[in-house]
Amino acid sequence: MNRRDMMIFVLILILAVFLRFFHLGSLPIGLTWDEAAIGYSGFGIMSVHRDEWLNKMPIVFKSFGDYKAAVAIYADAITTWMFGLDTFGIRFPMAVAGVITTATSYWLGLFLFKEKKYAFLLMGLLAVSPLNIHYSRMAFESGIAVMLVTIGFTLLFYAQKKTALYFPAAFSLVLSLYAYHSTKIGVPLFLFVYVLVFWNIIKKQIGIIGLAGLFGAVLLFPLAKEMMYGNAAARFAMTSVISTPAELKPLPEVVSIIGENYAKHFNFSFLLQGKTPIYRHGNNVFGILSLVEFVLMCASIISCMQKETRKKFWWIPIFILVAIFPAAISDDAPHSNRAHIIIPWIQMLAVMGYIYVEKFFPKKAFFFGVVTLLLIQTAWYARIYQRVYTYDSARDFQYGYKEAVLYAKSQEGKVDKVLLTSAYGQPYIYVLLYKKLTPIEYQQGALANYEIRDLKWDQDKNRKNALIIGTPWEIPANADHIVKEIHYPDGEVAFRIVKQ
Repeated sequence: MNRRDMMIFVLILILAVFLRFFHLGSLPIGLTWDEAAIGYSGFGIMSVHRDEWLNKMPIVFKSFGDYKAAVAIYADAITTWMFGLDTFGIRFPMAVAGVITTATSYWLGLFLFKEKKYAFLLMGLLAVSPLNIHYSRMAFESGIAVMLVTIGFTLLFYAQKKTALYFPAAFSLVLSLYAYHSTKIGVPLFLFVYVLVFWNIIKKQIGIIGLAGLFGAVLLFPLAKEMMYGNAAARFAMTSVISTPAELKPLPEVVSIIGENYAKHFNFSFLLQGKTPIYRHGNNVFGILSLVEFVLMCASIISCMQKETRKKFWWIPIFILVAIFPAAISDDAPHSNRAHIIIPWIQMLAVMGYIYVEKFFPKKAFFFGVVTLLLIQTAWYARIYQRVYTYDSARDFQYGYKEAVLYAKSQEGKVDKVLLTSAYGQPYIYVLLYKKLTPIEYQQGALANYEIRDLKWDQDKNRKNALIIGTPWEIPANADHIVKEIHYPDGEVAFRIVKQ
């Protein structure tokens, strides 16, 4: 890179860092139970080398019985040790992953499109991608998996000229399988398409590729063993809509379900507005595509009708369909988190559209116009994001648990029992997290003075020498001995606390 190119690269990277790290510890406000579980499991690994169930250094984490992938948890083990067991430390690896994905996309774009301008455009689209920003600011596993897949395929492309890169490519792609469940389906399908596209090159390098494949197989063995004989496959059985616990559904029914779920992912309300019942998966204003990306993607579909474009890039739309497949065979479709591995391929399709459309305009003016629209759109997105994830999303991010647990901790020596409602889901993980109890302490009875269940106020109001933490519909506003109320940012009551 010359000095000018380096300046552009750094500016785009600064933008990516700002969008992913600005108020990371408080925006979104609160912490979902999955984030809390990932952070606590990382704390357990660092403190006693065990998860909350005392499994030593597992590669699949039982957690709530949903068997979480390992990479994000081990990353959190490091960052919560460095920055503390708090929201910033828990989300830090995912934000870093988003920035690295953005940086890597430059070299991916340079290889595929051959011009720095298009590589910078791909990088810029990644930097401001609503989907990637969204999952870079939450401690979900998918962001790290997207980073590893992007790095892996970028190395694969460059390995065509420098074969030694096949080994780090294999390492990155195998590690992505440990990072998120969707990649266990998506990456093998990506590789199948990749082999079809570049077979003429691959067959000349089959020896070194075979060695890299063997290296990857050795790395994959523990996970393969866990999937065959352990609990990793349980996740698929829990979330799949194409099978029952005992058997696969009939083929016509499977095809119908997959077709319907694909259609849901291409619905405009999902693509452009991110319509979702829970704010963990979208803000209900921006979808998995920004408006600029969508327009350019539509242009790319037209460009694919040209023989030259179709010959070089026919596989990119197929990669996008493959990326959606794990979400299409699972429940809760459409599902932006499970479809997150659509990045960076959807941005590559947008760059194809840009290359097609710029032929009809003065190139400099068109580039300036697209960049201006992206910046305006990003400013709008940032404003919407700050509002939604400060106010609207508080309930979906279990806001209030931290204040409730810390208050309970301050009162433990003054009461015989802390009675904590389970109405909001998985309260025990927040107690473990904010009390910083190790898994060994937890399993040895450190929560013996806590009673966690749904409240029955007619009975519980008669408890003596107890601290009772409940929801506003469990503890009435006129209850005796209310010592504290915890409010959502919009002013509504999240918890009422009674001491009696």
